[in-house]
Amino acid sequence: MYNLDIIIPIYKEGKNIKLLLEEFKKKLKINYRVLICYDLNNESGLNFLPNKEERLILEKNLGNGPNEAIKSGIKISTSEIIVVYMSDDFENINLINEMYDSINDGYDLIIPSRYIKDGKFINAKFYKKLITNCGSFLMYSLCGVPYKDCTNAFKMFKKKILNKININSKIGFTYAIELTIKAHINNFRIKEIPCTWKELPNRKSNFKVFRWLPYYTYWLFYALFYRSISISNIIFKNKDK
Repeated sequence: MYNLDIIIPIYKEGKNIKLLLEEFKKKLKINYRVLICYDLNNESGLNFLPNKEERLILEKNLGNGPNEAIKSGIKISTSEIIVVYMSDDFENINLINEMYDSINDGYDLIIPSRYIKDGKFINAKFYKKLITNCGSFLMYSLCGVPYKDCTNAFKMFKKKILNKININSKIGFTYAIELTIKAHINNFRIKEIPCTWKELPNRKSNFKVFRWLPYYTYWLFYALFYRSISISNIIFKNKDK
């Protein structure tokens, strides 16, 4: 039994995934397993993985895209704690140890944030930064979700919260927004901590802004709807008094 399952969606990843797994071995202080979830039968990253590694599981995505890959990983996970991690993120490996400690301190969901004090968002393409900035800002300021980086796919959570939360998202990385909103609505204990996101140089982004934008917008209205209901309930309770 592993204490932590690390879900990594990959797409045309190449050698990066091998380098990332080597860094995990050096830096992680947890009994962990890695679930590599991929779309393509000819995924380039698979060629760089060891043939026999007890704590490495390969899972073919039955759907399409990163969101479905993440859900495929969640489905086969057997650990009580899950973290979704990006294959090109070499900046936050040590942060996984800190997040794990926070989960063991009683939190249900840990949100690494690029938008709180000491958080950083480096070298991102303009459109990617614009969409994630706007989405996170609106969730926080307009929709009343009290966390500043709902859009970050990098999250750690207890698997048991999925007994109350159904992840219905299918496109992009919208699972991250849905999980945060629903965890907040269900009063799970959530902690936001600073992280650094650094885009690797000369790497083509798979962030499909125009295709994914309507789905991000859906969750914005979802959160706004629930905030409206909460405000209405408070008003009616005060009138009853």
